[in-house]
Amino acid sequence: MVILLSGKAQFLLRGKTGDEPVMLEEPGAYLIVPKDTWHTARISQPTSVLFVTPGEGTQNETTPPD
Repeated sequence: MVILLSGKAQFLLRGKTGDEPVMLEEPGAYLIVPKDTWHTARISQPTSVLFVTPGEGTQNETTPPD
């Protein structure tokens, strides 16, 4: 789960047909990232986001998988 605290953020979720953009534009807006979905944030202004992530099995990557 990702909760926007301040600012604005665009999240990209990697699906079978490509990247799906999801905008979080107001504090309190949130996104639930489906299990096993690669995702990243695009930030263009100062932004605070709270990430709630289960620890077991979590993987971090700097680039999207092929």
